[in-house]
Amino acid sequence: MRHTIVHGPAFADLRPLKEATFVEPGRTTFPVHPELPRLLREDKEHPDPAGVLPHTMATLAAYAYAGYEQGGDADTVATMATRLGLERNRVHVFEQRVDALYIASAAYLIQDEDRRIAILCYRGTQPEDIISILTDADVRPETLAVDLDGVEYAVHAGFYRNMRATRYLILQALERAVRGESIDPEEKGTHGPGLEALYITGHSLGAAMAALMAVTLVHEPRYAHIARRLRAVYTFGQPMLGGPDLARACADTVDSNGTHILRDRLLRYIYDRDVVPALPPRPVGPYAPFGREFHFRRPRRAVDAVFTAAADAAAEAAAFPGDLLTGTNPLRRLRRMGAIPGRAREDGWVERVEPALPYAQMDSLAGLAVVAPLAFFAARLALTRTLPFKYSFDDHGPAHYVNALAPPGVLSEYGDVR
Repeated sequence: MRHTIVHGPAFADLRPLKEATFVEPGRTTFPVHPELPRLLREDKEHPDPAGVLPHTMATLAAYAYAGYEQGGDADTVATMATRLGLERNRVHVFEQRVDALYIASAAYLIQDEDRRIAILCYRGTQPEDIISILTDADVRPETLAVDLDGVEYAVHAGFYRNMRATRYLILQALERAVRGESIDPEEKGTHGPGLEALYITGHSLGAAMAALMAVTLVHEPRYAHIARRLRAVYTFGQPMLGGPDLARACADTVDSNGTHILRDRLLRYIYDRDVVPALPPRPVGPYAPFGREFHFRRPRRAVDAVFTAAADAAAEAAAFPGDLLTGTNPLRRLRRMGAIPGRAREDGWVERVEPALPYAQMDSLAGLAVVAPLAFFAARLALTRTLPFKYSFDDHGPAHYVNALAPPGVLSEYGDVR
């Protein structure tokens, strides 16, 4: 186990020879979100109408990948938290690695200067790390060790093991935060009223661990005092965790405040044709999502829409025998994709609400082994960039989420780019 603690810089440290803060009408320069601490503390609508919180969480989830030689980089995360608006923050990174067990776990806990806000950010799958990739492939079911109304449920073993690897240290740090102590044990004493607002976030594998940690906090009675501070969970490109029974149990459960956190405040963001939210594929077993789903669609030309609908319809047609066995209505699925009339597609971020179906589990291994890689390479070339593919690895990149979620007037996550 390795853990590192750093103290984030002040605003002035990141703008040498310039004013500490500067806001122009209609656009923000630095810090990126001047009202971020207030918005995080307020227990209002999620996502916030201004889009500040989704952009903040997506940015932190993206920069959680920072590091060298498979080690975390708390300094980068602390710097980005300051740029976003959390000046002089504290960042505690927890890491554990056990290659033989496919454990490559890393989590960043961010605490604001006033010790009233904490953001728990899990790192996702590292592209250059084979152990991190094998974690995603470890799809054998493992029993979730929390009491969900007296019933045990199976979850993705790789995700669960990686979340459990650092959980106890994270909970110890959160316990200190609740008491008004610093997450840096070297800083003694208490300050202010203690933790008021906790957020959990992550991208890809990190998103799966974020969701599993939320399930643990909400369902474990011993963690109720921490769960009461949990305002929302923001995940980006999150794969599914378990079967339909687990999804229903999470949606039905309320926390000690009587809030359906896992149904109403677990927000899953999916960028266009990101392949990962459709995983694990159906041949592995039935998986189902829970929480609220927000889907982004890029604007496309009319000809692209026609080809896309046709390609999707052909891919779905190959899965019809399986649909007949599982009771899925093929006609409804084609209508949902826009291949036949019934509901128009919208560009930009749209929340999927009933009767719309959630982003469907991948029907076959072909989407993962063939379609998504082809889409990735096609996106590299201008001539083939708009070709329709059902799934894409390229759309899974964390930068897509950061850019697509930037509110109007935000120049970049660095803030002072002109």
